[in-house]
Amino acid sequence: MRALLIDAAGTLLHLKEPVAVTYARIGRPFGVRRSIPSIQEAFSAAMRAEHDGLRYAGDGRVFWRTVVSHATGCTDPDYFEAVYGAFGAPAWSLAEGALGVLDALRARGIVVGVVSNWDTRLRPILSALGVLERVDVAIISGELGIEKPDPRIFHAACQALSVTPSQAIHLGDSRRADVEGARAAGLSAWHFGTDVEAFAQLPLRLLV
Repeated sequence: MRALLIDAAGTLLHLKEPVAVTYARIGRPFGVRRSIPSIQEAFSAAMRAEHDGLRYAGDGRVFWRTVVSHATGCTDPDYFEAVYGAFGAPAWSLAEGALGVLDALRARGIVVGVVSNWDTRLRPILSALGVLERVDVAIISGELGIEKPDPRIFHAACQALSVTPSQAIHLGDSRRADVEGARAAGLSAWHFGTDVEAFAQLPLRLLV
């Protein structure tokens, strides 16, 4: 393999605090009284729901406003902005050992890209966490206007990295968006959590 593509949320990046806890904590002064389990259940349902068009178009505010109001029952615009602002770089941590692994792979000639369904906040988050300088490209759905599992987002990444789909492998935590999507686009794919359980395994799988 000449290229590794990596999903962001749930693979490379992980929230320090569960979404429902953040929604509830910020929401108390705004009158949000739903329990954390109830918020989590409603949040998950909103994320699974079918949506017309691109979910994370641009900065994603339209989509996230719907999700936050559905999860909490609160439509206060000040509450939404407080929640929206809480998910910048300080809310995220990197998978253990990820930066060192990215450096090691690129030093051995593997080109690396991030391919993520995310709004335009992702690029500054990746920059703040030291990722952007360690990858060759970041393909973000909110910028491109295409979301996984659409094959075109994977093809865009391959084109940017000057590799063919057959020369690339994608790592992600969603079986539908990441694994099935990548394979449908002609790439190989690993599911993060089963096929690959930690970033430390990647050099052993790729540098052989």
